[in-house]
Amino acid sequence: MTVFALTTFLNSFADALDRDARTVSRSHAARLRRLADQLPPMNDVPQGRVPIQAACEAELAAHDQSAIARALATLLPFVHITRSKSYLANPPSSDFGENYGYGVICGPSSGPPALIKDPDIALGLMFLGPKTHYPLHHHPADELYYTVTGPSFWRAGEADWTRRGIDEIIHHPPWLPHATLSAEGPLVLLYIWEGDLETDAAFIPDTVTADAALSSMGLDAT
Repeated sequence: MTVFALTTFLNSFADALDRDARTVSRSHAARLRRLADQLPPMNDVPQGRVPIQAACEAELAAHDQSAIARALATLLPFVHITRSKSYLANPPSSDFGENYGYGVICGPSSGPPALIKDPDIALGLMFLGPKTHYPLHHHPADELYYTVTGPSFWRAGEADWTRRGIDEIIHHPPWLPHATLSAEGPLVLLYIWEGDLETDAAFIPDTVTADAALSSMGLDAT
């Protein structure tokens, strides 16, 4: 079941990325298809859950009309979900740790438990709870996000917040500062990192607070 679930997910994600005309999306789609066709040995990963996971699983189930949401929901029980130790040690807000989590589906051996290993790419999922501000941060890896659920709000560099719906692709080149804000519902995202996979993301000074970000989007912080 795990092999079938993983290959189905990889091909579904590739199909979604191929609908985008950008070179970065098409390149990742081709890589995912190669992984599905020549699947590396699969690893048994330990169980791991985070506080916001049940709410995100329910949100994912509510999007069962989406092929990629169904494929991810089927694969999810086999994925180790965790939280960044550095984020938990220095959270950007008092409730961030309760509203954040991620899991690695494919990644290097140096990272968290992954279903399959690859030294050149990190692929996984991220959870954010409702009205959660993932504040300004950056990293040397090139990053692509795919919005499995939504809506959500994004800002990068000096730009203002932009509303994004479901099945959208957001690309962040290396070191571009960026932030994410979920709306009233839990947010489920897919991500792909390429390049420097060893250096973690780091928060950077930001004058936009969580409450201000919510207010700017017409959301009540409470």
